[in-house]
Amino acid sequence: MNRFPSFRTLAGAITLLATVTATSEAVTSGIPAQTTGETAGVPDLSAEVMSETPAEPAFPDVFPVSLKVCPVMHVFNRPEADDDLVMVNYAPVVSAGESVKLATAPVAEGCLSSGFGMRRTRLHEGVDYFNHTAVDIYAAGHGTIKEMTYRNDFGNMIVIDHGDGVFTRYAHLERFSGLKEGATVAAGDVIGLMGNTSSRKIARHLHFEVLTGEWGDEAGSFALTPLNVFDLPAADAEG
Repeated sequence: MNRFPSFRTLAGAITLLATVTATSEAVTSGIPAQTTGETAGVPDLSAEVMSETPAEPAFPDVFPVSLKVCPVMHVFNRPEADDDLVMVNYAPVVSAGESVKLATAPVAEGCLSSGFGMRRTRLHEGVDYFNHTAVDIYAAGHGTIKEMTYRNDFGNMIVIDHGDGVFTRYAHLERFSGLKEGATVAAGDVIGLMGNTSSRKIARHLHFEVLTGEWGDEAGSFALTPLNVFDLPAADAEG
């Protein structure tokens, strides 16, 4: 009995082995190489860089959402108000430049006791907010304290630089909050208390100005141009 396979059998086995080997190589070569951080059909997002500019912080809810004209007072340059003395076109936050938003009434509580415009024989370059008690006065917007001083006319006074050539003035403060010139403030930060400081006797109130232009080398804030805050366009308080 012949124990060795025939030549025909060996040839068939060799042919079969060659076919299996070729098929295996074809399958292996057809699978794409996997690259680091990426799987087949799934894009690699790990290297993407987010270039969006962070949103400006939203304004806090400390500012009055509505404002009344003070009763039992002669209010110069009084804006339009309803029968309950609530200002009709009041906007809590306004735009004072391309990148500057300001609170219209940076006080914890109060009513409008004087508007912007001619008062008797001179221009009243801001607006006045009255309250019987010494309520908090807030920074109207994000910025840097440019000036903090006492003057005979404005009493305890702060000027904040908001950038983009926009400044705000806060006058007649009873006292400052402890901040210093050069300090950075955010909208809604307490900067002082409403008062009646001045070289003359006046009622307690905040005299508030919005100013634009370039800071004077000698005149300082008095080289700036005052704006009527009630004429500025409304802005979104959400940043």
